[in-house]
Amino acid sequence: MIDRHFLRQNPKTVKASLVDRGDDPGKVDQFLVLDRQWRDDLKKVELLRREKNQLSAGSKPNATQLRQAKAIAKQEGVLTKRISALESELEEILLSIPNLIDESVPRGAGESANKVIKTVGRPSVKSGLAHHELMTQLGWLDLKTAAHCSGSRFRYLLGDAAVAHWRLMSEALTLARKRGFSPVIPPSVTRYLTLQGAGFFPTYKEDVFKLENEDRYLTGTSEQTLLALSAAKHYLPDELPVRYVGFSTCYRREAGSYGKDVEGMFRQHQFDKVELVSVTRPEDSAKELDYLVQTQEQFVKLLALPYQLVSVGSGDLGQSASKKIDIETWFPSQQRYRETHSASNCTDYQARRLNIKLKRSDPQSEFAHTLNATLATERLLIAAVENSQRSDGSVKLPKLLR
Repeated sequence: MIDRHFLRQNPKTVKASLVDRGDDPGKVDQFLVLDRQWRDDLKKVELLRREKNQLSAGSKPNATQLRQAKAIAKQEGVLTKRISALESELEEILLSIPNLIDESVPRGAGESANKVIKTVGRPSVKSGLAHHELMTQLGWLDLKTAAHCSGSRFRYLLGDAAVAHWRLMSEALTLARKRGFSPVIPPSVTRYLTLQGAGFFPTYKEDVFKLENEDRYLTGTSEQTLLALSAAKHYLPDELPVRYVGFSTCYRREAGSYGKDVEGMFRQHQFDKVELVSVTRPEDSAKELDYLVQTQEQFVKLLALPYQLVSVGSGDLGQSASKKIDIETWFPSQQRYRETHSASNCTDYQARRLNIKLKRSDPQSEFAHTLNATLATERLLIAAVENSQRSDGSVKLPKLLR
């Protein structure tokens, strides 16, 4: 959530950020109108309470004073109710406004502004069969049975692919620990407020599976529950950064991706993921983003996969991200690079919602910065499969996954 005081004082800046994201700048005007009314009503209530206190001061009130006090109480009740309604409307608007975009982010609609920073490695397999074709004929993947018992976008990983999957996740966790991240296996079920605090609700509510008749949801990434470990905490400067690496099974409805990547494992309702989360001092978050990306690159290089590093444009950023860097790995079957990793600097956007603060030596405290990054998902496994295929349809996986 952005700072409402900043929004009052810098409406043009917030509007420009919304426009660059392809969002509605009218939210700012709507907020300012309601905010002005809210503050005016608060002043009116304060004046009424002073007047009421003056009437009750001193000797026993007479009939006229009692009538005045009753009228004041009625006015105060009406205003208090309106203030409560205004607060709800203001919070709804604030929750819908995404993070401010970092100055270094390329501007443009959708993916059009995404900028390739560098390309690493050359594809040795220029084209070939898709991962699901290779894996099915090798007995490594059963999509048919998964569709029968669970529905579309689910999978059975079998044999060597199952082993490779475990190795992939294990090696990612090992690297993360070497890089200073504390391992966590978090819950895969959480509550509305956790998802709201992480910046996913209400914007991405349609992409989340909900347990019927309960305030419980299946997590789409362990980022959400890893951040909850720091909620309402006040850190001293020398306690940061805090770094977590989480392994979890993730669930996504993929509500906005109808017709996209319908074959194979590229876009699934259920998948396993190793996620990195950092909490830092504000002045260190830019450097921490570099550290996260370096960790991701180190892991992709262990698999000898060709990839490109991409600075994500303003129209393709997530709600919480101020800046986002993607790794896109080469997929021979598509003859193009596809996203396998993301790393985001969310500045104080999530910390403000979750009340994660930094307490310096002076009496004032400030909000910390939070960041997140993908280290391994099954997309990386299928990229390894496609890039390890031979002309006869066999696959020799990287040694790390065997």
